[in-house]
Amino acid sequence: MFSAESLGLPRRLSANLILTCASTPRELEAVAACHAATFGQHELAAILANLRDYPGSVPQQVLYVEDTQTGQPVSSINLTLETWTYEGIPLRIGEVAVVSTLEAYRKQGLIREQFRVCHQMAREAGCLLSIIAGIPYYYRQFGYEYILPLDGGWNLRPDQVPDLSGDQISPYRLRPANAQDMPTLMRFHAEATRDFCVAGTLTEDVWRYQDSLPEGCSDRKATFLLERNGEPAGYMRLMAHENDMEGPWHKGLQIKEAYLPRRDDCLAALRFARKMTLEERQLQMIKVHIPVSIPFTQIVKELGGEWQRPYAWQVRVLDRVRFLQGIAPILEKRLAASPFAGLTQDFGMGLYDEVLVLQFREGRLQAVISTPEAERHLTCSPTVFPMIWLGYRSVDEVLLWYPDALRKDAASQELGQVLFPKRDSWVVTLF
Repeated sequence: MFSAESLGLPRRLSANLILTCASTPRELEAVAACHAATFGQHELAAILANLRDYPGSVPQQVLYVEDTQTGQPVSSINLTLETWTYEGIPLRIGEVAVVSTLEAYRKQGLIREQFRVCHQMAREAGCLLSIIAGIPYYYRQFGYEYILPLDGGWNLRPDQVPDLSGDQISPYRLRPANAQDMPTLMRFHAEATRDFCVAGTLTEDVWRYQDSLPEGCSDRKATFLLERNGEPAGYMRLMAHENDMEGPWHKGLQIKEAYLPRRDDCLAALRFARKMTLEERQLQMIKVHIPVSIPFTQIVKELGGEWQRPYAWQVRVLDRVRFLQGIAPILEKRLAASPFAGLTQDFGMGLYDEVLVLQFREGRLQAVISTPEAERHLTCSPTVFPMIWLGYRSVDEVLLWYPDALRKDAASQELGQVLFPKRDSWVVTLF
């Protein structure tokens, strides 16, 4: 694990600016105040909670630049350690969570210096990917690319939710989840994410943390359990508060996550969401922020929901060789179910700054080699190849869209499609 000494901190950046990491609660409070000066004082409680109280976090994961003349932080980022899965294989992830610089200190390369250290921290913690759900474009300059869907989904008007027919009595009840429900919720969550290529792992500690943030926190979530004839049938997770940045006609009940496997479960949950939207929160819209095809979103679409284009996670692969080695069992499984079963061949992926060679022998991935020169079966830029590896774009799409994406021949293209098929992925932000 990293330490200030292993990261070379503190480090002087200029005559009056020092890059360091936090070590005390008071320093975290000062960093949170710096962020709130950029994002608004209404975000102070959420920022401070995420810096100080997030499960497993330590002050040393918060980097900041101090102006020695004032003794105050002027720029900061922090790293949160998480676990994702790749078709069931755990992947260590570093999420860059809060980034800001006071206006008077911008355009001095302070964020760039902090990202260098943050990536070092993530590598020392064993992370294979670094991710951020950040502002448009900016993080591309640090090697990130848009790779996995985030938010978006469907908007549904309350009047589009159908009533029960005739004098039918619903067997469903929706109630706030409690601590005793956690084993059921964790089982449902695992079932909900089982079939995705890339999925987030939500621990009990993080789940409880999100639902128990201070009442005024914009990040606070609320979990509801759906019961059918007294038995658990599914769940929904909502934002506890609507987004105050939206106009009154665009505010809505935000459903961020759901496991509702049956059609009747989905319709029942939507009827409860309609009641909550109109009667409890006096809102105009039900917003299903889930941009993947699951029974719940399929029903929302069927009812006439309006598609909202998703944003995306920005991802940087920190260690390409270790990442590909880590998913070797999945690559071998895909090969075994294809016409390439039993493959003995080197498959070269040219990234312009290196060639990654997958050495297959009788269908097993024996090694992943990084070399300056080797035969290239597929070629594309270093930020685009992760789209293929993580199933966000197909090989065919990349070859069609990027002029610098190349193939050796049709067989190489087909093998690339077999190894890295396009797949749905869904990672719910932990903040």
